Amino acid sequence: MSRTKTREEKIKTAYRLQNFSLKVAEKQVEKDRNEFGYLSSHYVVKDLTKTLLYSLVILVLLMVARQYLG
Repeated sequence: MSRTKTREEKIKTAYRLQNFSLKVAEKQVEKDRNEFGYLSSHYVVKDLTKTLLYSLVILVLLMVARQYLG
């Protein structure tokens, strides 16, 4: 047969559970930041700029080759 908890034990348990949920939430935020940090606007803009630059270089090379060869 289980015994009933005292008021003090209930308060301690509630405090522990509340603290635990806060720590879990903080860890989840940190985990999300680590997993999806590459989706940050800074990285997206940097990647798109790099892609645009390489695309322009390739287009210029194609135009130069077309002028030179034909």
